[in-house]
Amino acid sequence: MARDPLRYVPHVLVTSVGYVVFAYAALPTLLPARLGIGLSAFGLLMSAPLAAFVVVQRPASRWVGRYTTTNVLFAGGLAHLVLGLSLDLSASFPVVLALRGLWGLTGGLLLTVGATHISRLSEGANATRQQGVYGGLLTMGGMLGFLLAPTLVREFGWLALHAPGALLSVPAIAVAGLHLSDRRTEPTGTTTERGGVVLHPVVVLASACYVAIIGSYITLSTFVTAYFADLGVVARLNVVVLASATAGRIVGGETSWRIALSDRRLIAASTAAAAVGFGAMAATRSSAALVVLPFVVMLAVSVPFGAVYNLAAGATESEGTAIATIVAAGNVAALVLPPVTGTIRETTGSYGGAFLVLGGLNAVAAVATYYTIRRTQ
Repeated sequence: MARDPLRYVPHVLVTSVGYVVFAYAALPTLLPARLGIGLSAFGLLMSAPLAAFVVVQRPASRWVGRYTTTNVLFAGGLAHLVLGLSLDLSASFPVVLALRGLWGLTGGLLLTVGATHISRLSEGANATRQQGVYGGLLTMGGMLGFLLAPTLVREFGWLALHAPGALLSVPAIAVAGLHLSDRRTEPTGTTTERGGVVLHPVVVLASACYVAIIGSYITLSTFVTAYFADLGVVARLNVVVLASATAGRIVGGETSWRIALSDRRLIAASTAAAAVGFGAMAATRSSAALVVLPFVVMLAVSVPFGAVYNLAAGATESEGTAIATIVAAGNVAALVLPPVTGTIRETTGSYGGAFLVLGGLNAVAAVATYYTIRRTQ
């Protein structure tokens, strides 16, 4: 059972999705020059797929309520592969923006259905652990994009920007295709519960927390290369920041599993630490602190990823709808942050204002989660 290849399908797919989402962000000077755009428009290249992530959540919740998750992952994986390969075919900003938005429908589908797939094959603390690993592999895909994209584009041209990440999905698509009717991945709830699921107090709490952590993660990932360039840092610290996000998500899941730490306590502690870290980033004038703090903050917002997913999935029998709800809520917030952050940077010359906004979101999540812990004691 532990070596069941079906368990690893969402992990491979989400690694591929992470690569395609973030590879372009590793080229904050070359790509804008190629497309003839500024930082605000550069941020829109992240917002386009995130907006699609939101749009696709409703059909995603319906499909996982009607079909096996392997069936949906197989179809979504094929669409992701084809659209991912198409992203490098144009040098026109409107076309690339539209294609990233269209691809985002498949990326958002795979993210949600993959998490639902895990919840159907795992239970309890092990589910939190697996969701943490799942989230870690999403950021690892982004890290691979940051690490490899500049070299691949330099050696093989622009057709090597997104395509390598899309091709990572091929093994998972093949495995899913061999298990289309696996009964373990059949729906466990009904789609008629949707309204109650969306307004369920635990799902609302998980959504608020996801807004904070995914908004923080997306903003830092999008602009981390430009951020370090502003500081005069030429080392590939952007890759290390994404590595810290990967480690944080995996460590968060392992912590919950090994020491039986509740999802809510893990979320409250992590988001509180992130709020303090963002406040320090906005206030400090120390060059050393400005270099170190992004690693600390990225680690903090990454640790509760699996706990938030598991908290939502365990709230009702309709785990697919619950997960789709938090993904939609998080990405509604996250899609506006990259262009807003780029505008703040261009207007003020610093990211301080954006750090305060992100710190505030994490503070709200920490307080809300702590309040629910106190109420249940």
